[in-house]
Amino acid sequence: MSISIECLGASREVGRSAFLLRTDRQILLDYGVKIFDKSGMPQFPTENISPDIAIISHAHLDHSGFVPALYKHSRINWFSPPPTEEICELLWRDSMKIMEKRLPYGLKHFNRATKNFRPIPYNHSFHSGETEITFTDAGHISGAAITTLDYAGKRVCYTGDFKMGETQMHSGAKPVKDVDMLIIESTYAAREHPPRKKLEMQLIDEIRETVENGGTTLLPAFSLGRTQELIAVVRKYDKNVPVFVDGMGKELTRMYLNHPQYIKDPKSFRKAVNSVTMVRSIPEKKRASRTPGVIITSAGMMSGGPVLNYLFNVNSKSKVIFTGYSIEGTNGWKLLNEGYITKDEHDLAVDLPVEYLDFSAHAGRSDILKFIKEANPGKIVLVHGDTPEVFAEELRAQFGYDVIAPFLGDRIEI
Repeated sequence: MSISIECLGASREVGRSAFLLRTDRQILLDYGVKIFDKSGMPQFPTENISPDIAIISHAHLDHSGFVPALYKHSRINWFSPPPTEEICELLWRDSMKIMEKRLPYGLKHFNRATKNFRPIPYNHSFHSGETEITFTDAGHISGAAITTLDYAGKRVCYTGDFKMGETQMHSGAKPVKDVDMLIIESTYAAREHPPRKKLEMQLIDEIRETVENGGTTLLPAFSLGRTQELIAVVRKYDKNVPVFVDGMGKELTRMYLNHPQYIKDPKSFRKAVNSVTMVRSIPEKKRASRTPGVIITSAGMMSGGPVLNYLFNVNSKSKVIFTGYSIEGTNGWKLLNEGYITKDEHDLAVDLPVEYLDFSAHAGRSDILKFIKEANPGKIVLVHGDTPEVFAEELRAQFGYDVIAPFLGDRIEI
């Protein structure tokens, strides 16, 4: 019996992950949107599919953001570890508010999607027809899963986004063995991330120096994953520095605590969260801006959220530190590379020092290679990368792997 995968997104691009796996069932692996596109408009995968079930690797919108569109035409169940649906609800509501009519689904489709979720914990196998499906920890964000599918003696592994290195919030992913087809992210296949311990120490040194000088360390942060990691990192090394948290990360932090089994050290994290100030009022925003300390706030690329107000209200002794990637054209990219941001259609110069520390939640080059080596795949499909064809050629030439860097719409068979 044949097994095939059809690439509906994340093919020679980062964003809108979506793949249709055909075994004895049609199984949709992720259904995301591409928010930041050169066209200026969001990009979506095709709606012309009829899957039997959907598997969502994690809640980030580039993997989950188009799920409600499935419920314009069907009532299928979608599966993921328990934290994912609760987080998705928050992110989907927010994207519906921001994107409005540019998003081709509405509230009734959102409601149908939430009702058709089926939670499956890590390491608990379940079946769709004759296909056995297992989730394991991807080490990326709360509830992120690597999906292994076994059918007719063949094994397919879809990594989604994963990280093998240990962080404060997660223990790191473990490779899946004996894989016939490996569908693996290649976001950072061309470079390594710095050692995490060294990064953490550098961040703390920067914070202490800034605070001692009477300034604020402003940390623009992704609400999901990075905000929680930064709370944990700061409190691991400094129990006393004032820390203020603002933006959607506050609610997502609460959701992390709702699912303690999906983080590495829930007791320490709860203690850390209880020691910081969750900003909920105008007076607290003013106090955060005036108090030498740390502000962790959305948005990570400065594309929205409270961060821009803080940027122009902290004192001149303050510093901005980015810990995540900023897409070209966003305010984060402009500030890092050109020293200004755009607000209300006006370009505004920023006089504060700005730094970038690479706290990526994705696997770097050596971890991608390690995962591939241990999986020992018969065929590799490189996805979720801007230039996977370069890495594909390297894997073929140096290691002898059967590798494909698919184009959008390609269908690949085992």
